[in-house]
Amino acid sequence: MALARIARSGLRRSAGGIGSCISGKDIFYERAAGLKSFVPSLEKVNANGNVTYLSTINRVNHMSFWSRGINTTPHYQFPLAERLVEDSESEYKEPRYPSLEATKPGEKPRVVVLGTGWAACRFLKGLDTKTYDAVCISPRNHMVFTPLLASTCVGTLEFRSVAEPVSQIQSALATSPNSHFYLASCVGIDTDKHEVYCETVSDGGLAREPFQFKVAYDKLVIAAGAEPLTFGIKGVKENAYFLREVNHAQEIRKKLLLNLMLAENPGISEEEKKRLLHCVIIGGGPTGVEFSGELSDFIMRDVRERYSHIKDDIKVTLIEANEILSSFDVSLRQYATNHLTKSGVHLMRGVVKAVHPKKIVLSDGTDVPYGLLVWSTGVGPSQFVKSLNLPKSPGGRIGVDEWLRVPSVEDVFALGDCAGFLEQTGKPVLPALAQVAERQGKYLVQVFKRIGKQDGGKACSAKDMSLGEPFVYKHLGSMASVGRYKALVDLRQSKDAKGISLAGFISWFIWRSAYLTRVVSWRNRFYVAVNWATTLVFGRDNSRIG
Repeated sequence: MALARIARSGLRRSAGGIGSCISGKDIFYERAAGLKSFVPSLEKVNANGNVTYLSTINRVNHMSFWSRGINTTPHYQFPLAERLVEDSESEYKEPRYPSLEATKPGEKPRVVVLGTGWAACRFLKGLDTKTYDAVCISPRNHMVFTPLLASTCVGTLEFRSVAEPVSQIQSALATSPNSHFYLASCVGIDTDKHEVYCETVSDGGLAREPFQFKVAYDKLVIAAGAEPLTFGIKGVKENAYFLREVNHAQEIRKKLLLNLMLAENPGISEEEKKRLLHCVIIGGGPTGVEFSGELSDFIMRDVRERYSHIKDDIKVTLIEANEILSSFDVSLRQYATNHLTKSGVHLMRGVVKAVHPKKIVLSDGTDVPYGLLVWSTGVGPSQFVKSLNLPKSPGGRIGVDEWLRVPSVEDVFALGDCAGFLEQTGKPVLPALAQVAERQGKYLVQVFKRIGKQDGGKACSAKDMSLGEPFVYKHLGSMASVGRYKALVDLRQSKDAKGISLAGFISWFIWRSAYLTRVVSWRNRFYVAVNWATTLVFGRDNSRIG
């Protein structure tokens, strides 16, 4: 009885869908021999005879973002769209997903993009929406301009200055009837059926929680980013703040200002006051160094004027296992070390063994009390990327070839921090940098233009198609601000190559000018310029809201 229901519902789903890249007749005869392979996500039949879908997909914990409604296709046009929920109460008794169904003949191919980071947004910005419909799925509705994120933690910039709405990057997501942005997390991919399974980000405002749906694709671009590396150290996720998202910067700013005000309360012991006012940064990469520089500026100029009672007790410590800014030229590393030390940042070499609510323990047994702990030790593959049954590159990223395609599956591309070259390509895995992701997004736009010109946009129609020259990355250099109108500019193409290296005020001017021109929209460029000017004249905003 259960097998009959599977066969009947499976035949209905296969009609007209992207699904597998074979005919409906082939599906019938092949699946009759093995029903489980008919739908790879069908795992078992439960005790009531109902088919259990996607049993390997767990509920995802989302960040708190505003929700955007999910539009399903009208049931009178595509019976499987809105009827999926209703049919769960029908004679078949099968749990199903609301869906955005497969494109029909004559419709534009649908490109589904997972993520709103540098790679995804650069690709979306350049995608030809006259050739393709775009669907973007992400738990955030904006791109974060990460190079300036540290400045928002201390009030140098306001948060809106570094957040660019994805609908302004690609206007078709808001205006085109067949292009959409969905505020959701992807929890599974069925590459055989060309479908992604998603769980909506919600604050409890939906009638059914968690609300899940699926989207059919012709081409899939995975640009889901990465997660902060914690190296399995106990207590990091519970007690430390990361610096990857706007809400991370908001939490850091609130915690910093809260500690400043708590330390002034009567009756606080000297030991507790020093702990509250001790800011510890773990990781001496560009993010950790820039945040340390911004924090030292904030202390030297603003805290000393507005919190005079505790100005001598606040302390900043930067802990790094090796050398800070290890990818920069030796002379620049030494300059940064000397400058940070003069600015009051205590540089400490050590390896964190455990993180407790009020102290960290180093591998040599040293206890370091803290009031604010910021963790910035690089990124690694997310749990979503690890869960995908796709080839992996060294380090656990999604493996891609020279054209950013995922081998062994059709119509799937990956780029940005979640992707890396496979070993057989002979290319190294590229660093998780914004410029790498942006260049990959720009390259993939050209690949899709070639595919569109050769009528390969539809599912399973681009096999063995010429995609042009493979992707080649050339490093343009690195920059980092160290505070007090000083910065580093390293224009070498690699760590061992020769090139121009600058440090000081001129480098700081180059750093600011370069990032101002790289801000996505003119609106945000105006915001950034105005924020810099008002901070220079009036100082940083130290009001704590929320």
